[in-house]
Amino acid sequence: MLVVATILTVIYALINAFGAWAVVRRKPWLAALFMLAAAVLVVAAAAFLYKLPYTQTLLASGLILASLASFLNAYLVLGEVVWRFHVIRAVAAVLIYVVAYYGLR
Repeated sequence: MLVVATILTVIYALINAFGAWAVVRRKPWLAALFMLAAAVLVVAAAAFLYKLPYTQTLLASGLILASLASFLNAYLVLGEVVWRFHVIRAVAAVLIYVVAYYGLR
């Protein structure tokens, strides 16, 4: 389960890195938020492998930052929030967290 959680977390981080690349010219601070989320997610993925004590907190922080960055991108850059996309992203984040939680037990 930890391997699956690590792979899913790295994929989620890559999606955030792409989001940073997409908005870096228009909103540099939003790109920084995307990259912060990606960095926290990569650190959490590495922490899975060593079973560090604050892994779940790191993962939750990265997933929340990623969702916040995505919402701000939709609201400020795109000008339209399509709620179903954010609900799908939130469900994916919760599934990653659940897989990681059971993998760490």
